[in-house]
Amino acid sequence: MPRVSICIPAYNPDYFELCLRSALAQSFVDAEILVSDDCPTDAIKVICDKYVRFVQYSRNPNPGPESNVRRLVQIANGEYIKFLFDDDVLHPFCVQFLLEALDATRDRNTRLAFSPRHLIDDRNHTTGFINHFNASGDGLKVVSGRDFLRLTALNHVNLVGEYTTALFRKADAFDGDGQFRLYRMEGDLFRGLIDLSAWVELAQLGDFVIHPKPLSYFRRHENATSNPQINWKFIYAITYYEDVLNFAFEKGYLPASDLPASYRNLVNTYRYWQNSFPQLNARIAQIEDALT
Repeated sequence: MPRVSICIPAYNPDYFELCLRSALAQSFVDAEILVSDDCPTDAIKVICDKYVRFVQYSRNPNPGPESNVRRLVQIANGEYIKFLFDDDVLHPFCVQFLLEALDATRDRNTRLAFSPRHLIDDRNHTTGFINHFNASGDGLKVVSGRDFLRLTALNHVNLVGEYTTALFRKADAFDGDGQFRLYRMEGDLFRGLIDLSAWVELAQLGDFVIHPKPLSYFRRHENATSNPQINWKFIYAITYYEDVLNFAFEKGYLPASDLPASYRNLVNTYRYWQNSFPQLNARIAQIEDALT
């Protein structure tokens, strides 16, 4: 059994080969590379055929990003899951350093390792850098699950980031009944962010460890699913922050004293998106009335 499963839910072939080669180039060798293909053409398969000795390729029988992520966790053989989305890139030491971070902090009940990340464009040029917890130097930084939930509910920001930036234990992706817990579908729809939902679930189990070195590259481009212009479900990614706020308050992670600031920050988030999603206007007005 491999220690780590590098899981690639693949749909867009435009940047896929570079993505795959970054998985193949990892310094950590006790790993399997799984590709679950959602692409409507054979473009992903053609690329995987070039690396058939090193990659376990299969088609996703129920196409969709949510089902593809869930399927990869279910078929993975590794103790740990390391996701890599088809347009992103891993630093060569990403798996090694994140796994070492979890191993080094096991006695502190850490359930997730992640790092700062670079943003890149369609030409592989860096366009930004994200480091919400200001990790720096050579030391690891541990953030409690409770603090993560409070800060997320207060600031309405995905403080970990996308699946590509993180590593976690496969066992933690399932509840006591063996059901997939990282996000709960309503039929074929999840009304939220599948990555943030996973971090919310894992934060209830334990703490997070941050490696200070940027170990992944998150690509922003016009065909990305995170582009609200092409993804009609993106509205749920925005309103999900209100769900997290309500959950954190009900479960005691967000104290009542933080509620006014949390709702003011939520209004600011909604206002940022209101031109793209006018349906937010009514909720903005309701919250502002409640705050006055």
